[in-house]
Amino acid sequence: MRRDFSEVHPLPGINLMPVVAEPASADRERAVYLMTRDNMLEGDSGASGLARRFGRTVEPPTPLRIQVPAHVGANFEGLVQRVDGTLWKLVRTFDDPATWTEPGVRHLAANGPGGERFRTAPLPDQWELYDLERDPIEAENRADDPTCAAAQLRVVMRSERERAVPARNHPWPCAERHPSGGPTTKTPPRPARALRKLLQRFGLHPDDADATDFELTGRRALVIATNHGVLDIGKPTGVFASEMTVPYYAFLDAGMEVDVASPAGGIIPVDPLSLRPIVRTADDDRFLADDDFRRKVTDSLPVGELDMSRYDAVFLAGGWGAAFDFAESTTLAQKMTEANALGLVIGGVCHGPLGLVNAKGVDGRPLVAGRKVSAVTDKQVHELGIESTPTHPETELRKAGAEFESEHRFRDPLANHWVVDGNLVTGQNQNAGPMVAREMMQLLGRAEP
Repeated sequence: MRRDFSEVHPLPGINLMPVVAEPASADRERAVYLMTRDNMLEGDSGASGLARRFGRTVEPPTPLRIQVPAHVGANFEGLVQRVDGTLWKLVRTFDDPATWTEPGVRHLAANGPGGERFRTAPLPDQWELYDLERDPIEAENRADDPTCAAAQLRVVMRSERERAVPARNHPWPCAERHPSGGPTTKTPPRPARALRKLLQRFGLHPDDADATDFELTGRRALVIATNHGVLDIGKPTGVFASEMTVPYYAFLDAGMEVDVASPAGGIIPVDPLSLRPIVRTADDDRFLADDDFRRKVTDSLPVGELDMSRYDAVFLAGGWGAAFDFAESTTLAQKMTEANALGLVIGGVCHGPLGLVNAKGVDGRPLVAGRKVSAVTDKQVHELGIESTPTHPETELRKAGAEFESEHRFRDPLANHWVVDGNLVTGQNQNAGPMVAREMMQLLGRAEP
């Protein structure tokens, strides 16, 4: 194992086969130590044994879920040891921030009819002590009995922990945990699925013919979307769902950690048109059933508070809402200037590249000046009859000196084009989302972390 892994310790434990062969050889004074740190009370999906028996392991109904009290530790340490001829069992239940839902940040303590409850401070240790000879079924907890050997046993437990549990050297990043389950997707009605395929044949949301699997564990990506949710009086808008969900899941499935931000932070409105069953994508279906992603969208990070050096890639999601705040945000322009100076891979589709209009290159000139860029075309804006927005991507990018590229069809919403220029990867509209994400990850795969 040492040839392939950076941290390998001797296997803990003692060979007990000699005791099996010769029971009289057992050391009756030896301390027996056990420790587990894996939130074992929750299981891996929140589904109870009954739920598994009925095949309801995905989003089990409330009566079939494992019910974990909100403030109970889920890690255990045990010691069995003779003291003055009496066989004692000492148990410590503890709360380890390293095993939290978000390690070191917060833990999903409970989820039920009252909603989700998190804790951010470790719970105090809880102790149990049993006399296994007089009380073999462990009915009487004597941890607070001053006549028992609790203090002495705690010292032995600490010593056994130091002996048996190796110290970590340079721990690798924890895999993201999804404790409460939930369906993989929200399945649309059968007629909607048929209409989706028909629209796809015309060019809406095409599959990526060059789709590739990537392994980018340890890398971090940032998806930025709009805060603006009103197109006109009585006309809601926001981010076009697939322009946020497609890159998010592409990065996530490649093993990356993905954050979601917006110019002002907080709620990111999603264009309701983009969530209609016949229009949305499979990634949108997945988003609607993904509580973690939905939390990120309803409480997005403010761009101005981000340290761009923590990321490897930034994706600017589009939608009509971005026409109102992306080019107007001096903070977003500053952060994109920083991202470029740090050598981050920068991508965007549709109205998303408006976030690049006021960003600067390392030479102080506009970031897009003399560089190939694609985004929503003026023809598409005209075709859809939404020309009242304060900024139009093609117009603004050309003003900034970009070499604007696009494709045209009888209806531009069905056209598709994307272009790579150095660390910039941009796409014409929602149809280019998978391709832009793939091109970005190819650049990341060739670059040093």
